[in-house]
Amino acid sequence: MSENSTPPPLDCPPVLESERRRRTFEFQDYRPLSPYASNIYQLSPEELVDKALNALQGANIQLIEWKTLLYQRMGVPVVSKDFHYLVPDIHILLASAILEEDQGLPQSIPPPLLLRTGGEIYSKATLYRVTRYTSAARAQHLVIYPASFISYAPSELEPKPYLTSLSSPLCKTVLVPTPPAMYASLIRLIRSYTRYDPTRMMLESDLSELIGYHLYGLQGYVDVDDEVLCEDLQVLRRVEDAVRVVKEWRDTHRFREEERWIADALVNVVSGKWSCEDIPWAEPVHKS
Repeated sequence: MSENSTPPPLDCPPVLESERRRRTFEFQDYRPLSPYASNIYQLSPEELVDKALNALQGANIQLIEWKTLLYQRMGVPVVSKDFHYLVPDIHILLASAILEEDQGLPQSIPPPLLLRTGGEIYSKATLYRVTRYTSAARAQHLVIYPASFISYAPSELEPKPYLTSLSSPLCKTVLVPTPPAMYASLIRLIRSYTRYDPTRMMLESDLSELIGYHLYGLQGYVDVDDEVLCEDLQVLRRVEDAVRVVKEWRDTHRFREEERWIADALVNVVSGKWSCEDIPWAEPVHKS
């Protein structure tokens, strides 16, 4: 041990300290792996996900694309680390049985670090590991959520080709929310959390990227104080065009009638009048 290194506390032997660190930064299996699980990782994560989605659809379980793949579909260059889908609440148990018992995918418990920084993005999810790796940095998962977490209406969903690099996927189509419905769902969800809730902060980041790439059509971060760059990229025109698109959605009733405030909030954020952090928040509940 070097002179500058800090030894573990005297009441925490090195072996236990190592185990504590592992549990902090690694996914844990919810239950012991089945014998079949040792063979499934001969397939790539994308092949395992495709096979699992096909099995779910074979059981008439509706799949709604969310987060990573949805954002990719809308032009945000996010890495496909995890595969997120919404499943009808009444089918969550059936979906879990298919994924774990039929497909052999081990259910994962997120490490405490992710639960603290990701909030309900992890605590409301059921994760099925599609890699041998368990570290937070390398593990990949098929992630399912109860559809009530987002609550899309049937009219807000459209069947679209399943996004994959596989040449002959088993899964052909999934349900995808329309752009107005997707933005409305994000703002609705952001509004439901207190101002500094970690879930809200992650969703604010998602919304900012979606606006930049999807509505503005930019290809990365732009320093708004760099006037020459903004002029070269025609940022002002892009913002005006994006505001016009959102107002058209609002005026053609693409948002729910009772949620006009969402359209107005999106206009404020897209126009630059608000930042994502200015979207109204829920007041904290004080326990008596």
